[in-house]
Amino acid sequence: MAETVIEYVLRRLKEIGVDDVFGVAGDYAFPVNDAIVEHPSVSWIGCCNELNAAYAADGYARMRGVGAVCTTYGVGELAAISAIAGSYAESLAVFHLVGTPNLPTQESRALVHHTLGNGEFDLFSGMAAAVVCATAIMTPQNAASETERLIAAALYHRQPVYMAIPSDVADKPVLGAAPSLSPAGKRPPDSCRGDRCRERCVEQRRAGMCAARDAA
Repeated sequence: MAETVIEYVLRRLKEIGVDDVFGVAGDYAFPVNDAIVEHPSVSWIGCCNELNAAYAADGYARMRGVGAVCTTYGVGELAAISAIAGSYAESLAVFHLVGTPNLPTQESRALVHHTLGNGEFDLFSGMAAAVVCATAIMTPQNAASETERLIAAALYHRQPVYMAIPSDVADKPVLGAAPSLSPAGKRPPDSCRGDRCRERCVEQRRAGMCAARDAA
């Protein structure tokens, strides 16, 4: 059978060094939560709240070079945002997987829980945009290309990325393909994190290159 959107995402995260995903289960994220629990080589680590989960992913990224946290839309992701901001400040590649309402609900601007009732479903991702280096809303059509783009951004900038996965998209088969933008199975280098790399990368980005990207 064709690989599903969330299976593709988890496979690629595993290949860059994510063996564990921290988080708190929530209804919009249930398809993502279930996929992580069922994955043969990625473990789900449930936490007491989303802030703690994001801090755990932050610590994991400090030790492993990359980390991941999963929350539900709205209240869950907002509870984690302070820790995500901390990862941004400390130049840590943390993937924030957010389970969101299904696409028909969003397109119809329906009144549902975890929203402000104004039909604006991109409000919270807009808040997250200030503390991540890239965002994406996953669909079957863009899952491969957007996953690779977020991986490249996270490893290049050494900062968090935001991946919104609508509840009706997670289990759909991936349509299309994209080349892997980082070597499969190779973790980001420990020598390229935080203050030790920030100044060097700023200088090298001006010349169109970065130590983080080249080393990865």
